[in-house]
Amino acid sequence: MPFLLLLVIIFIVFSWLSIYLLEKRNIFRSWFTPVVQRFKEFILGFLLMGLLCIISQLLLSHLSGISWTLSEEITISTFLQAIAFDVSSVLFEELLFRGVLLYALIKYTTQQKGIILSAAAFGVWHWFSYGVLGNTMGMALVFLSTGFMGYVFAKAYVKTQSIILPFGLHIGWNWIHNSIFSNGPNGVVLLVPNQTVALEGYFALISFSWYMIIPGMALLFLRTDIFDRLRLPSSLNQAS
Repeated sequence: MPFLLLLVIIFIVFSWLSIYLLEKRNIFRSWFTPVVQRFKEFILGFLLMGLLCIISQLLLSHLSGISWTLSEEITISTFLQAIAFDVSSVLFEELLFRGVLLYALIKYTTQQKGIILSAAAFGVWHWFSYGVLGNTMGMALVFLSTGFMGYVFAKAYVKTQSIILPFGLHIGWNWIHNSIFSNGPNGVVLLVPNQTVALEGYFALISFSWYMIIPGMALLFLRTDIFDRLRLPSSLNQAS
């Protein structure tokens, strides 16, 4: 955990310093203001992906016959540690892949190339974080599913010119997936499944298909005008 937090701090400083030196502007001002608008973007992103994750878990649990119970070993300390891990890991990935990589790719190539290349890098990154390197089928499935999600996060960044919305989307999914349904690297956190089901055969196909639908649904949401309507009038924007 301390190492991950250190990486987050390094990338925060690196993101701010590199953009300040290149463009003489404070990127944090663009990312975090207007505060009310950014807060609404975060809440919408968090609720959207959190809800989609809950639906996903309940649907796949129903298909596989899994039921969930509250962990008897959960403590406030372990739950807070799990949340801290989720926030730190998501913030690290957003700073790396959207705050630094996507920003640089858009600046030195084109917007569309930047989105695609950063999404591809996000997919490759998960070969290592998911431990599937060397498993050809696993690598393909992870690249497609996480790469597509990386594409959604990149589009969210471009749409809002801030990491707040992609962070909200990302943490909404990861927190529910990891800390509520205990699917992440922290092991059992809040809920415990009554059984484990091998991801193979038709169930694997259904799971993968569904996890490709999820980013598609999020992308459709991004294409609505809801985020345009969140923008404050220019006079209020400047005042923020």
